[in-house]
Amino acid sequence: MANDWGKTFFKVCRPRSRLTGSQWADKFRYVAPGTSPEPGDWRTDRVPYLREPMDAATDKVTERVVMMFSSQVGKSEALLNIMGYYVDQEPAPQLFLQPTIEAAENFSKERIEPTFQYSPGLKDKLEEGKEGRGTSRKKSTTIRMKHYPGGYIALVGANSPAGLASRPIRVLLADEIDRYGVTKEGSPLKLAIQRTTNFHNKKHVFVSTPTIKGASEIEKYYLESDQRIYMLPCPHCGCEFEYKWEYVVWDKDKDGASLPLTARIVCPHCKEVARGAYRPDPEILALGRWVPQNPGANTKGYHINSLCSPWVNLYELVDEFVTVSHNKDKDGLMEFVNLKLGETWDEQLTRDDWQRLYERRENYPANTLPPGALVLTCGVDVQHDRLEASVYAWGSGKESWGIEHRVFYGSPESSDTWAQLDQLLQKKYKLFLGAEVTISCTCVDSGDGSYTNEVYKYTAQRQALRVFSIKGRGGIGIPFISPPTKNNAVGATLFTLGVDSGKSIFMNRLKINDFGPGFVHYDALEAAGFSENFFKQLTAEVFKQTFERGRVKMEWVKIRERNEALDCAIYATAGLELLNPNFEFLQEFYARGGIANAPARSKRPPSKGISL
Repeated sequence: MANDWGKTFFKVCRPRSRLTGSQWADKFRYVAPGTSPEPGDWRTDRVPYLREPMDAATDKVTERVVMMFSSQVGKSEALLNIMGYYVDQEPAPQLFLQPTIEAAENFSKERIEPTFQYSPGLKDKLEEGKEGRGTSRKKSTTIRMKHYPGGYIALVGANSPAGLASRPIRVLLADEIDRYGVTKEGSPLKLAIQRTTNFHNKKHVFVSTPTIKGASEIEKYYLESDQRIYMLPCPHCGCEFEYKWEYVVWDKDKDGASLPLTARIVCPHCKEVARGAYRPDPEILALGRWVPQNPGANTKGYHINSLCSPWVNLYELVDEFVTVSHNKDKDGLMEFVNLKLGETWDEQLTRDDWQRLYERRENYPANTLPPGALVLTCGVDVQHDRLEASVYAWGSGKESWGIEHRVFYGSPESSDTWAQLDQLLQKKYKLFLGAEVTISCTCVDSGDGSYTNEVYKYTAQRQALRVFSIKGRGGIGIPFISPPTKNNAVGATLFTLGVDSGKSIFMNRLKINDFGPGFVHYDALEAAGFSENFFKQLTAEVFKQTFERGRVKMEWVKIRERNEALDCAIYATAGLELLNPNFEFLQEFYARGGIANAPARSKRPPSKGISL
């Protein structure tokens, strides 16, 4: 008994470790099987760029460490090493903050528990409770709470900050902070920081891949830091430089097709090849060093991208970039910039975009829809003295064509006003392939409450024609389309739209400059209704940083008063998402001379959404 007491006393009261975080990991950490493509003894030499951040996170002087890292560079392993150091060498209360409760529990089961099980420095550290009756038999270590002599690890989801209440924390490990939301209690990260105020030797470690420029939390903290970048020497001239995407080049064949296997990084100083198409040279990687760009700041901040990852081939990055660029996949390009380059994505449209869009209008073929147009949708905005409606045609790759924009004057309380909309929705359009089609799906804004009942009555009677009520809901991260409800007096189908998500989708498409997937065309014919005023309305909002009660947030902000054209475009886009049409089938069907109403009876469905 006395011997057990002595061991416990030594564990809790022993002197501070002389090991650095990376030295501890090299000596005591084992990467568990099934958690990494390279299980076994941890070797910092494999990822030399992690040495300094881990040492800073475990030293005696640095209070805050910020890691704005891309994916596939080992940031989760670095957090596990830091966590393990404080369990074994400087026992203390720790908080591991994840974006959600589910993420916290998964990380606990899939990463933390195997780390304790296999690492020699952590084996048998967790307290498992004592034999007895009632609560005394319960384990003191659970999925979300790990107790060890001298401290604990609490795992909390940022979406449930109640787990932060009245809990003292010395070491805060915050993972993927750009995925945290803001709860009614406020910022979960700030709440977590407050739990560390009683410790003079507190430690904050913030880690994340970045998201949108101006809204990214990790970018904000990185810009407040000393902004360290990993500088690598050129094997030819010896000059140091940061591996950036702008230094990556590759060849093309005679037909203009990219050849990813010719990818290389060119030294900006001597113009020689500093890295080839495969993984980086481990010897060159080991010669890198962190250089602060903002010396003097109290926080140590680190930024690195996948070009330095020992697990990533350069040709794979080039192949991914070429693919998303060729497909005009703005979402894919955003993911590439965030996840592979570790940089923020700039969504900002300029105030002069209306003129650019107006000047690039086209002359459509007479009496037919443009080639490639296969499906029509309509978005309707309801105002107190009029209805405004935009008709868009859609084709493969979600390339779209503005067909017409109409304004129907009259009160929404009058049936005559809705009768004008009926004429548009019943109108027949001729495809370039010959078949006649009508609008396949229409989304009508149920408004601000003034004319909601009128909208419900109108759409409920026309649901068989796929005319639906919609209600916009603002907020970053809200899905564009939510499941429908019929919770109203007339049983109208109502879809809630995440309008911020819809605006991001549509605005990204407006920025595409080349014909093809995602490009948005507009007719130059005056009668189509695409005037200067229309394009000013279409670009009447920008995504920008604002401040509310001292808190920074990103939101869509009006730069012009009227934005009906933008709203109509978002609603028409929602109509396409509801349909989710099979463009390949429709193209083949109409090319064979099929008629517009036949696909609904064919064995092969033309739509993967609501039935056409």
